[in-house]
Amino acid sequence: MTLLFRGQNAIVDVMRRITTQRIGPLVELPGLLRDLEVDVDAVFEGSGINPGSLSPDLRLSFPDLLDVLNRAARISGCPHIGLLLGLRFDLVRHHGLIGELMHSAPTLKQALVDCVTWQPGYSSGAIVYLNQLGDDYDFGYGTYDVSSPGTRVLYDTIVCIGIRMVQELTNRTAAPIEVHFSHSADDDRAIYGKLLRLPARFNQPRTGVIVEAIAMGIEPPRADPVERQRLLAIIKDAVLTAKPDLAAKVSHAIRQKLHYDGPTMPSVAKELGLHPRTLRRRLAEEGETFERLRDSVRYAVARELLELTDIPVAEVGGFLGFETPGVFSRAFRRWSGTSPSNWRRARRTIGPPF
Repeated sequence: MTLLFRGQNAIVDVMRRITTQRIGPLVELPGLLRDLEVDVDAVFEGSGINPGSLSPDLRLSFPDLLDVLNRAARISGCPHIGLLLGLRFDLVRHHGLIGELMHSAPTLKQALVDCVTWQPGYSSGAIVYLNQLGDDYDFGYGTYDVSSPGTRVLYDTIVCIGIRMVQELTNRTAAPIEVHFSHSADDDRAIYGKLLRLPARFNQPRTGVIVEAIAMGIEPPRADPVERQRLLAIIKDAVLTAKPDLAAKVSHAIRQKLHYDGPTMPSVAKELGLHPRTLRRRLAEEGETFERLRDSVRYAVARELLELTDIPVAEVGGFLGFETPGVFSRAFRRWSGTSPSNWRRARRTIGPPF
């Protein structure tokens, strides 16, 4: 996958590693499509994926995953199909060993921390995070790979997965108090309220569920300290099948830092337990720089927010950690060859993905 960073005199190709995602609840998609009386083979046609042999542990490249989700929404004529898919989520059936570990946790908060801790073993192109937001907690998800129209469907799925996680881990004694989507509502606001039964905020810079602090202390019904120790002893080798390189870890940390304190070299180095000079040297050994990785993540997230939301351009730049709208516009022009406003306008003229 190649991102083009355009300068005044040259175009620099920044080669990106192929990012993957364990499909988990996507195994439910063929059944959902049949329930909607949609031709399953038409959705998967050309993908190289056999819908009859899907398993939760199957990994797809992010572009392939997003393409399947987009085709499902378009061919079904059901733009909210991501919500329906996410509401079929089952923690153990779809989340495997991580789901079992979460069930064994002493509190809901620890269960969600488990998800954050081990999720990199399931995805190399996205983050799961848990951050305190005032008196509440923000449990969310964000990609740092290039987005596509299918990202909207993915985010709908993820929000419903978050809802189901909280419900399952508390035996339905708690639920999120509201949900956030980093996409616009379009004409589907009513269906979100009907399916989610929660207040929904659209055009947000983050996608996730908001959980009250008091709920974080709830003990999951299957909490088991002995089983937890057994799972902790085996989960690293079972989940982290391939050790991520430093560049991947840095990209992951940069995406996380976008949410709150900014993706600076010192803050990312601290997150990774390294001195900034050590981080820079080790990245150089991999042929990378911190600035290039940060630009890559910022560019992907900028395009996602410009395309999927109505957030003003200046606010997008602020979320990405740029000091002023002008600095953001100059950086985006360097990356894409055009201004953020023109890029958004061009994408909107293409029309909706389905």
